[in-house]
Amino acid sequence: MMTATVVGGFLGYLFHFVVSRQLSVAQYGELQSLLSISIIFGVFNSALSYFVVKHTSIFAAHNDEFANLDFMKYLSPKIFKFAGVLLIVLLILSPILSRILHFSSYLGFFIISFATFISTMAILYSEILRGWQKFVPLSLIGIIVAVTKLVSGASLAYWSHKASVVSFSFLITAFVNWYLARRWCGEKAIGAEAQKRTLNWKEKYFSEVNTRKMAVNVFFFTLALVLVSNLDVVLVKYFSSAEMTGRYGAFALVGKIVLWLNISVVGVMLPGAIADGHSGKRPGKNDLLKSYGLMTAVALGFIFAYYLAPNFIIGVFFGGKYVFDTQILWVFALMSYLLSILTLEANLSFAKHDFRVVYFLAATVVVMAVGLKRYHENLEQMVVTFSVSFLLGYISVIILNLSHEKKRTRELSL
Repeated sequence: MMTATVVGGFLGYLFHFVVSRQLSVAQYGELQSLLSISIIFGVFNSALSYFVVKHTSIFAAHNDEFANLDFMKYLSPKIFKFAGVLLIVLLILSPILSRILHFSSYLGFFIISFATFISTMAILYSEILRGWQKFVPLSLIGIIVAVTKLVSGASLAYWSHKASVVSFSFLITAFVNWYLARRWCGEKAIGAEAQKRTLNWKEKYFSEVNTRKMAVNVFFFTLALVLVSNLDVVLVKYFSSAEMTGRYGAFALVGKIVLWLNISVVGVMLPGAIADGHSGKRPGKNDLLKSYGLMTAVALGFIFAYYLAPNFIIGVFFGGKYVFDTQILWVFALMSYLLSILTLEANLSFAKHDFRVVYFLAATVVVMAVGLKRYHENLEQMVVTFSVSFLLGYISVIILNLSHEKKRTRELSL
């Protein structure tokens, strides 16, 4: 999974490096904003992702393909209805958001609305693969999707130097992801024998769980985490100029290489953590130490490189028009490291069904918005503001997790 993340991440970043050279700084700022907004639009997808993997991880732990298939049949029609309603809502909101954020065209918003619809339909299949820890097909899908995005985005950027046109690559990518996930889910995660019968998965594994209440909790958890991870570019676009957004987006993209690599560690750890949490256990200390050690090593390597050669890195990746205040590039890597360990601890809270973490994530979003409203004159103020916000969020969430573990240990001793 880590190897595939590196390959897919390289292709994903190559998309930005190629496209940014074809677009103006302002248009690239719009494209970055569209990408962030598409992720925020997809908050329901992220919530659905957590909901699906939370169930399928339990089925996989018991090697129960019958319950897995029954769960898929139960959820599929509900997802389709929900995705249709979501599409209509997003199409209505698109012109409004375009005006508020001073976009040059409505088209990009319409395109990412349809891409969100298709992505919603793909979530069930891809997260079944994740829940069953079928990381090889999941990784192959990620690489193929990254290649599709690179080729389509580069072609569209060469043909038209507008962010709204390049956004069609998001739609093409979403379709390819849906097709592959749907096909490989049936082949890799649901055996032929499982299709002969089904079982009542609710009664067998979740008889004491209020599914509706859990879905609501998962939604708010995901909403808070998605906003923490992706609201920064949107806030910069709102409080600053399109050109400044383009520069911030370029620096943040390079810095978030640390985040994307570290997220693979979280993604691999999550199914096992959920299974442990369902049994009332916490992941072992060795697993936690290995995860923290790997994430820290990745971050330190990039921080060091960005500190030594910032001009070279920005110049090679984005070109001379982005070489501006590059001495702070290493802080963007630090910011991404703080965000990645905050994400790890938030996911550990989720795995233990401790949804109080939502309040701390929401507070982090508020600190981000309030801080940037006050400090947005230059890139340094922005990245320091977000870094402090993520650090405070991390401290609060890890205190929550440690207090939960201390309470559980005390109860077991009694």
